[in-house]
Amino acid sequence: MIKFFRKIRQNLLSENKTGKYFKYALGEIILVVIGILIALQINNWNQNRITQNNQEKYLLLLKNETLNNLNELKSAQNTIQSITNGQQKLIRLIDSNLDTISENYFSKVMFEAFGSVPRFDFENSVLSELKISGEIKNIKNDSIRRKIVALEPLVKSVADSEKFVIDMFLVTSEIILENGSVRTWYDSIDFNEYVKIEKGKKSVSNIPILKSNKFENYLLRYMGPSANLRGNIYAKLEKHLNSLIELIDKELKALE
Repeated sequence: MIKFFRKIRQNLLSENKTGKYFKYALGEIILVVIGILIALQINNWNQNRITQNNQEKYLLLLKNETLNNLNELKSAQNTIQSITNGQQKLIRLIDSNLDTISENYFSKVMFEAFGSVPRFDFENSVLSELKISGEIKNIKNDSIRRKIVALEPLVKSVADSEKFVIDMFLVTSEIILENGSVRTWYDSIDFNEYVKIEKGKKSVSNIPILKSNKFENYLLRYMGPSANLRGNIYAKLEKHLNSLIELIDKELKALE
């Protein structure tokens, strides 16, 4: 093809057809420019397609990770719900006639309030890869990017609130350890099946703990951050994660 155009130019020059030569040369330049523009357009199309494929891939990965985080959050919510239920039952027991309370029931209520601590384990491998690789800039939906950026500070707020709850759990538990019997607690809820110790021969009641003003005060201090974590902090994170999934679903549908 190049030899063909060169031959035409040579023929025009040899025949002293300068005007036609310049017209031909101009046409040839225009054809070259058009070819370059077409090549650039094809390259841009290919690059856009690669970017879109990567965007779809990361959005799907991010959606799965967010769903996993929602499941993990649900587990943490169930834990804090059990804790707050136990706390409220303890307050009712404090206000009741202590002679009517059985040791078994009291131990079960104590286990609700003090048998576990809330812990949300945040999965963020996809989020970290998006940030490290720079692929986050290729997510064209501004709302999704804002949700992603706002997620980590929100998770930190959850971790800080959980730590506060755990700190109050520990100081309140110390009062139980100082004034009660863990062995009686284990005996009452058959926890010995797991710790493999024989039931105590001498039973020491834990119910008198309910008479302690110090225990009630610390229990109330424990209840506040627990209720805030359940009804406010976890709820905000749940709303954020659900909103992120909804935005991702809409974006994936638009990319089809």
